[in-house]
Amino acid sequence: ISETASVNLALMESGGVLAGVQQGAASAQGAPGGRYGGVSGGTLVSGAPRIGAVNAGVWTNGQPGPNGVSLLGLTDADVNVVSRFETMRVLRDQGLVTPDEYAIRRQTNIGALLPLTSPPPAAGLDRPVPGTQEIVGRLRAIGRALEMRALTVSQHTAERSMIVDALMPATPLMTAPPAPPPQGLMEAADAVRKLEQLRDAGYITSDEYARERAAVERALVPAPVVPTVAAAAPSTTASPPTRTAVGAPVALGAPPNGVAAAGNAIGIRPAVHLASYRSRKEAGRGWTQIRRAYQQLLDGLDAEITQVDLGPGRGLYFRLNAGPMESESAAANLCRELKRRHQYCAPTLLEAG
Repeated sequence: ISETASVNLALMESGGVLAGVQQGAASAQGAPGGRYGGVSGGTLVSGAPRIGAVNAGVWTNGQPGPNGVSLLGLTDADVNVVSRFETMRVLRDQGLVTPDEYAIRRQTNIGALLPLTSPPPAAGLDRPVPGTQEIVGRLRAIGRALEMRALTVSQHTAERSMIVDALMPATPLMTAPPAPPPQGLMEAADAVRKLEQLRDAGYITSDEYARERAAVERALVPAPVVPTVAAAAPSTTASPPTRTAVGAPVALGAPPNGVAAAGNAIGIRPAVHLASYRSRKEAGRGWTQIRRAYQQLLDGLDAEITQVDLGPGRGLYFRLNAGPMESESAAANLCRELKRRHQYCAPTLLEAG
């Protein structure tokens, strides 16, 4: 009764968030232990924690981790992505998610680590995430609260699902835009170096490493140059060139005064790429949500959905673009503002009839 009351009191004082309830009896070394362990997530053996440090079991950009693996030269976004995969691995090893659940969530989002050979992951994996220690502690706390009947089964299930889905969703509502291949030798070398570190740290397998590295190397092979022949007069029936294998952009309307862009008989208008989806219907819903969230910034722009075939293993995606913009600099400024508000955005160009 006393333990149940203490848990309920902690829930009331924290507004429903048990940030770190100390559970169980002390171990022989005088540290938190017991069945659930403390917030550090586990009993102590010879005075050493059973699992890793706060954010991962790795070194990131020189920050030490307990397993001695070093991941250097990562951006903040890379660190956030790796932290999510490390946390999921810890949750699996501690029995807080099942191996099947781990495998499904990893496979759905492995494109965050293998962008050229896997479908795009859920959007937002590059955003900051609470540390491994915090998530483990919270899941253990609500598990203990369930056993003590301080939470109902439905309350426990809802909060657990919310936590794990926010960490790494199994069925993303929105996917990240497909990542472009590295441009030039320096970017390719950086990509291969990061792959080697991910393989050595156990985040990707040797086979996954080999496939992704081969894709990086293929991206460096220049495309064959196709000679162009200048036509005597513009043809009204000629199809505009496209980089996509399937589909073409829908016309956004003629350029101002009906004059095409210089040097282009069709006309190219600046626009912004906001997201990618698995279906045209999802892209339409995504536009409704994004426009509602950023109405002032997107006022006057129209949605443009283009179908893109990324080839075997990646499949079809529908890119949500918005435009037309007055200039490429206007598109860049809009993206800068949207990114500041944590919305993906990349300047792009669309054909205007």
